[in-house]
Amino acid sequence: MSGASSVEQLRPGDHACLTFSDPEERLDIVAAFVRDGLRAGEKVICLTEAVAETVLSEELTRRGLGVSAATSSGRLQVAGCGPFFVPQGTFDAKRTIRSLQDEIVQARREGFQGLRVTSDMCWALRPVSGLADLMAYESQFTSMLAAENATAVCQYDRQCFDTVTIATAVEAHGLTVAAVTYHDDALLRICRQYVPPGVRVAGEIDYRAVEPLSRSLSEALALDDHIDVNLTQLRFLDGAAAGVLIQAALGLTGAQRMTIRCQPMACHVLDALGVRQIGGVTMVAVDDGR
Repeated sequence: MSGASSVEQLRPGDHACLTFSDPEERLDIVAAFVRDGLRAGEKVICLTEAVAETVLSEELTRRGLGVSAATSSGRLQVAGCGPFFVPQGTFDAKRTIRSLQDEIVQARREGFQGLRVTSDMCWALRPVSGLADLMAYESQFTSMLAAENATAVCQYDRQCFDTVTIATAVEAHGLTVAAVTYHDDALLRICRQYVPPGVRVAGEIDYRAVEPLSRSLSEALALDDHIDVNLTQLRFLDGAAAGVLIQAALGLTGAQRMTIRCQPMACHVLDALGVRQIGGVTMVAVDDGR
C-alpha cells in the first residue's frame, strides 16, 4: 500500500483511510474532500455519526463551502450513517456495496461527473451484528471504487478504535490520507490547513520550531494569495516564533493577504510586535477554540 497522500491528491478510483485524533484536523480534511468534489462536478455524500448532521453542515459552511446551495441542488448530501450502514440494526456488507453501486449509477444518471463518499466509521462501534465482515467490506469497496472510478474516504477515530482495528483498516484501503505535516510531537503540531487554505499550529511553540514554522508559511503563501494562520489551539507562543509570523507578514507582496486567528495570549504577543500595523494582515481574536 502506498504512503499517506494529501487529500488534494485523491483521484477517481481511490479509497482512502483517514485516521485521526484531532477532530478539527479531521473536519478540515473532510471539508477539502467535499470542496474538491463539488468543484469537479461530482456528487458528494457525507455520512456522519459522531457529529450531528446539522453540526457537520454548519462546520462545512463555516469553512466557506456553499452547503445550502449544494444541498438544495442535490450536489451534496449530508446524512447519518445509521440508515445507510445498519438500516435494520444489522450490518450487511453485500447490501452496503450494492447500495453504493446504486448511488454511483444514480449520480451518473443525474449528470454528475462521478461520486464522492466520506463516512465516519464510528457507526461500527454500535452493538450491531455483522461487524465481523467490516474489513472484508472495506476490501470489496476498494475494488468496486477502482472499477467504477468513484472516490471514498473512510474516517477512523484513533481515540475510539483500538490499534489492531486501525491497522487492519489501513491495510484494507488503497491508501491513507493525512494533512501535510511540518512538525509533530507531544507538545506541538504544525500542519497544512486546507479549508480555508493556510497553516494550523496547535500546542506550544517556541524558538526550537522556527524552521518548520517558517517553511509551512512559505509553502502556504506559494500555494495561495490569501492564507489563514490558525492559532486557535495554540497555548504558548514565544518571541522567536512570533517573529517568524511577523517576517512572513512583512514579506507579503501584491495581492497577498494573511488572516491570523488566535487566542488572546497569542494576540497579546503579536500585538506587542505590531502585527496589526502590517498591510495585508488581519488578526482575529477568538475564545471558542476556533
